[in-house]
Amino acid sequence: MRHRLSLILLALFTLLPAAQAATVNVSVVDFNFNPATVNIKVGDTVTWSGLGGGHNVAADNGSFRSGSPGAVATFSRTFNSAGSFGYHCEPHQAFGMVGTVNVAAGGAAPTAPANLQAHAHSTTEVMLTWTDSSGETGYRIERKTLGGAFQEVATAAANSTSAIVGGLTQATFYTFRIRAENGTGVSGYSNEAGVATNATTVPCVESATTLCLSNGRFQVELDWRGTAATAVPLEFAPESGLFYFVSPSNIEVLVKVLNACVPALGNKYWVFYAATTNVEFIMTVIDTQTGAVRVYYNPENNPALPIQDTNAFSTCP
Repeated sequence: MRHRLSLILLALFTLLPAAQAATVNVSVVDFNFNPATVNIKVGDTVTWSGLGGGHNVAADNGSFRSGSPGAVATFSRTFNSAGSFGYHCEPHQAFGMVGTVNVAAGGAAPTAPANLQAHAHSTTEVMLTWTDSSGETGYRIERKTLGGAFQEVATAAANSTSAIVGGLTQATFYTFRIRAENGTGVSGYSNEAGVATNATTVPCVESATTLCLSNGRFQVELDWRGTAATAVPLEFAPESGLFYFVSPSNIEVLVKVLNACVPALGNKYWVFYAATTNVEFIMTVIDTQTGAVRVYYNPENNPALPIQDTNAFSTCP
């Protein structure tokens, strides 16, 4: 009887299908991979679609590549080893067209950290805070500058909810993201959070490339494609100024810093600007009394939208 039961059980297990490897689909939406982060297991396959519009897929470590941009419409890759594999679109990496494939050997990867926030801590440091994940053994912290790509720059211990990232350049805007890790793999990324480091508090000195607005308290500079724009102060309007890139006959940007230091307006200094250009530029506004910094960025080939930042500086009076 036992022998017959053993044969029946053996036959049933023989008839059960083997575990099937999964295929996860990633599509191209405008200049993004959707979803940007996927979590799979060893033996699973990722298929990218929508590559025909001048896009491709290339591993950060060179382990796979779909070919030249636009050469194929779809591309598949089976992952046979555990790890985290970053990838990007070669012609559009600078626009943030990047993704990650997290491959787990088994078990469960940690949950993604949430509510990431960034605060200027000094001229060379930024304080990050977040909501703790579950199941992690540590965190990986990544940063990028405007127009750049993310790079891992620091780690944090398990159960951490904050970290100070140092070694930064003053008066520079950085974007951060983090993810949790354990022995199985890594989580998806947190939300992104950005902030500018503080500046050294020195008086504003007006120059060919620097505006000093609101009685000289706020220093404003603008770089376009890595070149300093020429400043045009307006003596009749000390809260406002102009910038041009090539010719004084072709004004590109009007900027003003307004004193809204009254309770009814929120006790803030406001920064407004309007630009008639679609080139890449970075505008940096510094409160020279406190060192607080605001940075505004317009990507290349993007028609610049008017900005009315009524929360620019909480540094009244």
